[in-house]
Amino acid sequence: MAQDYSQYGGVLVRREDKVLTITLNSPETLNAFTGPMHTSMSRIWDDVNDDPDVNVVILTGAGRAFSAGGNVIAMQQKIDDPDAWNTGMPEARRIVFRMLECDKPIIARVNGHAVGLGAMIALLCDIIIAADHAKIGDPHVNAGLVATAGRCSGRS
Repeated sequence: MAQDYSQYGGVLVRREDKVLTITLNSPETLNAFTGPMHTSMSRIWDDVNDDPDVNVVILTGAGRAFSAGGNVIAMQQKIDDPDAWNTGMPEARRIVFRMLECDKPIIARVNGHAVGLGAMIALLCDIIIAADHAKIGDPHVNAGLVATAGRCSGRS
């Protein structure tokens, strides 16, 4: 029986033969991470890893960008509400560790810019195939912060 990926918000999931394509789906914001997208990316990798009908995963973004990274409005809300921050950081760690622990090869199809969190997600993939015009960067370093804003350790 095929795994049901319909419960994951903020992403589109399509299976073709043994290839599963996960598309970050917020093209109007250049795929800046929404709350549902962040939660989905922290949980989907367990299902992918356990799915016998998947041999490889392609991760991409809808529209003209792979991902603009974090949603600035949501970031401010997390700064204003420490409980929201405390919820988001464990999810961020799960994204990192679950992607790294996934036994299926993950290919990033970087169709446009991958910035901040978007860069981190692309770089966690096993292989990156990028469009000629795509750029990967992390503006955290411009503000004196560690790249990925310390998401791997949970510290910022």
